[in-house]
Amino acid sequence: MSVKVKISSLLRQSTNGREIVEVTGNTPLECLHSLQSEFPKMRKWLYDKQGELRPQVWCFVNGEKILRDDVNKPLNDGDELFVLLAIGGG
Repeated sequence: MSVKVKISSLLRQSTNGREIVEVTGNTPLECLHSLQSEFPKMRKWLYDKQGELRPQVWCFVNGEKILRDDVNKPLNDGDELFVLLAIGGG
């Protein structure tokens, strides 16, 4: 299924400035895999050295933050995925 993924401003450096990217995937995690396949520079921001999704990567489906356990739940036609890289300072 085709899903529109909205990219946060910090991550757009890896998508050649594109804010919205259409990828294929049935779950948020599959969409993230498709995204990094299309834009390999994004891998370092999304995944750690073991290939696990970094804790600072937050996903929202239709505006609602999803939990880590929900990245494998199926998406529906027309869903929008928003990917945000949460950063903090001190």
